[in-house]
Amino acid sequence: MVSCKGLLNLARNYSKWCPPQTQKKILSEVAYSDFINSLPVIIDKGVRETRYLETDELRNRMKRIAEYYLRGRKTIHGEVTVYAHELLRKPKKIEGELKNQQYVLAWCTELILSYFLIVDDIEDGASTRNGQQCWHLLADVGSMAGNDASMLRSFIMQLLHINFSSQLFVDFAKLFNEVFFICNVGQYLDATTSKNRNYDNFTMEYYKNIAFYKFAVGSINFPVLCALILSNKYNKDTRQLVDNILTDVGIWSQIYNDFTDYYDDDEQTGKTGSDIQAGKCTWLAVTALQRCSPAQREEFAVHYGSWQLDHVARIRNIYQQLGIVDIYFREEQATYDRIIKKIESLPANAVPSADFFKTVVDAYYPNVTCGISLTLGK
Repeated sequence: MVSCKGLLNLARNYSKWCPPQTQKKILSEVAYSDFINSLPVIIDKGVRETRYLETDELRNRMKRIAEYYLRGRKTIHGEVTVYAHELLRKPKKIEGELKNQQYVLAWCTELILSYFLIVDDIEDGASTRNGQQCWHLLADVGSMAGNDASMLRSFIMQLLHINFSSQLFVDFAKLFNEVFFICNVGQYLDATTSKNRNYDNFTMEYYKNIAFYKFAVGSINFPVLCALILSNKYNKDTRQLVDNILTDVGIWSQIYNDFTDYYDDDEQTGKTGSDIQAGKCTWLAVTALQRCSPAQREEFAVHYGSWQLDHVARIRNIYQQLGIVDIYFREEQATYDRIIKKIESLPANAVPSADFFKTVVDAYYPNVTCGISLTLGK
């Protein structure tokens, strides 16, 4: 695997950054293929065995909701779940029912993301996601999108109930409900901050608070915690260790998400950018406001949060004047170094171990922050 630092050095040799077209899979090709092929089997079993889906219409609707936002999407959350579980179980070989449970759990972490994408696209007024229309814009969805999202959330819990023992289901239900709640709090903070447009509140401390709730916990902490439960290694101490080490990775994942939104390229990033138009409290906006001259700050306040193309262009121009891209790469490197330093300071008997965290971070981090296209500059 090309190192994160190597990719960063490569990026700095070019004057313009492009979001990655392809990213390295966390799993091997064989493991990834097995994981992907398990999805239709899991969804079909889920719709058949869920008590309240008693007609073909309901079963087909549920299947369609579950699968729609998985099309063409990178499956980083699910892959981390599988990868972390296999690392935690070594040298035991995972097969049979445990292998099936591993895949069910991994797809449930992906379906949580699908649930939030439906909600997020409604709130942001987004038009496309992963090269297709957003769910709420489909002719037979419209105002039913909120109900569909609620159905998907309940279906996730049904999949867990169908495939796990009573105690494991309880453990997973507690964690999943916590993540649902935390991320919904993040959605609320994100939406209200954008609506209020008080740019004095656009501080890095407040932004990271939003990022923690909205994305950090659910992006990498959550899949690893799921793997710990399935490995019978989840407790107060292991939870605290995961949160201490991986939360910085999750926050930087949100920063990267903000950065890709800036390029407004669905083909490259999987979504149409709308953060500027929606007046979002993003890393770019906060970083710009920290460095703006009085004249630039006044211009920012006038034009940020507008859907007029010339207003969006004015904000992008401020970002370029302030060298946001260069700042991003410097801070990305500093964040990565800080995470590795934390890992290296762990005691020899830590559970999970330093080697576990290094392996997970080096597998995950390039997929969300350092996947620089090798076609840069051409």
